[in-house]
Amino acid sequence: MKLTKGDKVRFLNETGGGTVSRIEGSRLVYVLDEDGFEIPVLISEVVLVKKATEETDVKSGEESAEVEATADGYIYEEAEEDGEVQFLLACTRDKAMSGNVVLYLINDSNYFAFYTIGNKVKDEIDNAYLGTIEPNTKIELDRLAVNLLDSREYEVQLLLFRKTVKYQSQPQLREIIKFSGPKLLKDSSYNKNEYFDDDAILYYLVKSRMVEKLEQLSSGEVKKIIAQKEALQKKPKQKRKDESGILEVDLHINELLDDTRGMSNKEILDYQMEKFHQVMSENKDNKNRKIVFIHGKGNGVLKSEILKSLKRKYKWHSYQDASFKEYGFGATMVVI
Repeated sequence: MKLTKGDKVRFLNETGGGTVSRIEGSRLVYVLDEDGFEIPVLISEVVLVKKATEETDVKSGEESAEVEATADGYIYEEAEEDGEVQFLLACTRDKAMSGNVVLYLINDSNYFAFYTIGNKVKDEIDNAYLGTIEPNTKIELDRLAVNLLDSREYEVQLLLFRKTVKYQSQPQLREIIKFSGPKLLKDSSYNKNEYFDDDAILYYLVKSRMVEKLEQLSSGEVKKIIAQKEALQKKPKQKRKDESGILEVDLHINELLDDTRGMSNKEILDYQMEKFHQVMSENKDNKNRKIVFIHGKGNGVLKSEILKSLKRKYKWHSYQDASFKEYGFGATMVVI
């Protein structure tokens, strides 16, 4: 089923539906419901009701920008400074299917970026993925069999921009990434990293000055610099919590219970969700209160349950991924 922005769809396995606001990769679609919430669902879990009209497709840039800005129920607040620029492709193992990998695009910068990623065969490009990626985030592009990626070359092009603040112009990027099947199959190729809880292979498209310097240092010097960087990153979290009045709730089970021996995974999840509902209930009358629920990345089960509850039980509250710089990819912020 071919979907485009503006199509009317309904959910396959539950009531409701809305308008397609954006599409990421070949599997994920975002649906804007009647309450103004943007809901991410698999393309296979929606049914096309009505195609977008030509009039919808040619809306003015101002109208389109407004939809984009409010689709998640919030307006993206850009950082004042341009900061370092770093972009990567990454591969993690697909735990659901042996022999597959999950391909990601990572934007570790304060810039928005238009991207095209195409399969390069000789002098021709077959575009596989294209779209816009927000600052300080990552998106899943696809799940691919390793044998299909072996010897494949992707040409990546990036055009960087910012929306609401003045910025230094960045040159358009064009980079070729070549994949190796044997490398993707080796356990030793996957390493710990700051972007995933799981080990991953990182392919740098643009390197920050920090990464370039680390590559020139000895292993001992690298460990020292990383330790210093981690110590500095811990300070803003406490400052942000105290000065902005944001309530942080860590839902990691070891933060909630001293001993989990004898508890099943379901019992642990139920306990974490009970804490989530308790905090939501305690703050239901605190209008505009911001609560950051730290759930970690893990296998995504806890985050998925939280998002389900927010969509069904707390539809009048807005929510979004919490600050990438503050919490990485493992937290959700709710605004009461």
